[in-house]
Amino acid sequence: MANAVKNIAKFIRKNPEDKAVITLKDLCLALENSANFDLGCLYDLDRKAFELAIDLLEEWRFDRHVFERRLQKYLDEPAED
Repeated sequence: MANAVKNIAKFIRKNPEDKAVITLKDLCLALENSANFDLGCLYDLDRKAFELAIDLLEEWRFDRHVFERRLQKYLDEPAED
């Protein structure tokens, strides 16, 4: 998820007055804290900000999948005495 977060941070630094900044920050915080987020807000974003949000969601989903697989692997291993 690091690449998407870096790209969002760059966007925010370059466009601090853009109304998309609030939505992107809220999305980042929601994913980090496993909180609710109104996906309808994404429809109000321009193309660049929308693509950043989708990239973040894709990386977040991949990271979660990898984490769950790793955790399941360790849970499936026999316990050491």
